[in-house]
Amino acid sequence: MNLFLQILFQILLSILIIFGVHQIWNYLKDTYSTRKTRDLVNSQITKYKRLIEDIQSNQSATVPLFENQEEKVSMHNELTEFLKEHST
Repeated sequence: MNLFLQILFQILLSILIIFGVHQIWNYLKDTYSTRKTRDLVNSQITKYKRLIEDIQSNQSATVPLFENQEEKVSMHNELTEFLKEHST
Protein backbone atom coordinates (compact mmCIF):
# COMPACT_ATOMS: atom_id res chain seq x y z
CA MET A 1 0.00 0.00 0.00
CA ASN A 2 2.93 2.30 0.75
CA LEU A 3 4.26 1.89 -2.82
CA PHE A 4 0.85 2.78 -4.27
CA LEU A 5 0.76 6.01 -2.21
CA GLN A 6 4.28 6.96 -3.34
CA ILE A 7 3.36 6.49 -7.00
CA LEU A 8 0.14 8.48 -6.53
CA PHE A 9 2.09 11.24 -4.73
CA GLN A 10 4.67 11.34 -7.56
CA ILE A 11 1.90 11.62 -10.18
CA LEU A 12 0.14 14.42 -8.30
CA LEU A 13 3.43 16.26 -7.69
CA SER A 14 4.35 15.97 -11.40
CA ILE A 15 0.94 17.29 -12.47
CA LEU A 16 1.22 20.22 -10.02
CA ILE A 17 4.73 21.08 -11.27
CA ILE A 18 3.63 20.94 -14.91
CA PHE A 19 0.53 23.05 -14.13
CA GLY A 20 2.63 25.60 -12.21
CA VAL A 21 5.21 25.95 -14.97
CA HIS A 22 2.40 26.30 -17.52
CA GLN A 23 0.75 29.08 -15.49
CA ILE A 24 4.07 30.89 -15.06
CA TRP A 25 4.74 30.61 -18.80
CA ASN A 26 1.29 32.03 -19.64
CA TYR A 27 1.77 34.89 -17.16
CA LEU A 28 5.17 35.81 -18.62
CA LYS A 29 3.88 35.50 -22.16
CA ASP A 30 0.86 37.72 -21.50
CA THR A 31 2.79 40.28 -19.46
CA TYR A 32 5.98 40.74 -21.48
CA SER A 33 4.90 40.20 -25.06
CA THR A 34 2.60 42.02 -27.43
CA ARG A 35 -0.28 40.28 -29.11
CA LYS A 36 -0.20 40.03 -32.87
CA THR A 37 -3.59 40.63 -34.37
CA ARG A 38 -4.11 40.13 -38.07
CA ASP A 39 -6.79 42.07 -39.84
CA LEU A 40 -7.68 39.42 -42.40
CA VAL A 41 -10.83 41.11 -43.68
CA ASN A 42 -9.60 44.65 -44.31
CA SER A 43 -6.22 43.54 -45.62
CA GLN A 44 -7.92 41.43 -48.30
CA ILE A 45 -10.29 44.29 -49.17
CA THR A 46 -7.37 46.68 -49.66
CA LYS A 47 -5.56 44.12 -51.82
CA TYR A 48 -8.63 43.71 -54.04
CA LYS A 49 -9.11 47.49 -54.29
CA ARG A 50 -5.48 47.88 -55.33
CA LEU A 51 -5.89 45.07 -57.89
CA ILE A 52 -9.02 46.70 -59.35
CA GLU A 53 -7.24 50.05 -59.58
CA ASP A 54 -4.33 48.41 -61.42
CA ILE A 55 -6.68 46.70 -63.85
CA GLN A 56 -8.61 49.90 -64.51
CA SER A 57 -5.45 51.92 -65.05
CA ASN A 58 -4.11 49.30 -67.47
CA GLN A 59 -7.32 49.22 -69.49
CA SER A 60 -6.70 52.71 -70.75
CA ALA A 61 -3.22 51.71 -71.95
CA THR A 62 -4.27 48.61 -73.90
CA VAL A 63 -3.05 48.02 -77.42
CA PRO A 64 -5.79 48.15 -80.07
CA LEU A 65 -6.70 44.81 -81.64
CA PHE A 66 -6.81 46.08 -85.20
CA GLU A 67 -4.47 48.51 -86.84
CA ASN A 68 -7.15 49.96 -89.07
CA GLN A 69 -10.81 49.63 -89.95
CA GLU A 70 -10.15 47.41 -92.97
CA GLU A 71 -8.67 44.66 -90.79
CA LYS A 72 -11.69 44.81 -88.53
CA VAL A 73 -14.11 44.49 -91.44
CA SER A 74 -12.06 41.67 -92.95
CA MET A 75 -12.08 39.73 -89.68
CA HIS A 76 -15.82 40.28 -89.32
CA ASN A 77 -16.44 38.95 -92.83
CA GLU A 78 -14.28 35.90 -92.24
CA LEU A 79 -16.11 35.10 -89.03
CA THR A 80 -19.54 35.43 -90.60
CA GLU A 81 -18.50 33.14 -93.47
CA PHE A 82 -17.15 30.61 -90.98
CA LEU A 83 -20.38 30.67 -89.01
CA LYS A 84 -22.47 30.29 -92.16
CA GLU A 85 -20.44 27.25 -93.22
CA HIS A 86 -20.77 25.49 -89.88
CA SER A 87 -24.36 26.41 -89.16
CA THR A 88 -25.78 24.56 -92.15
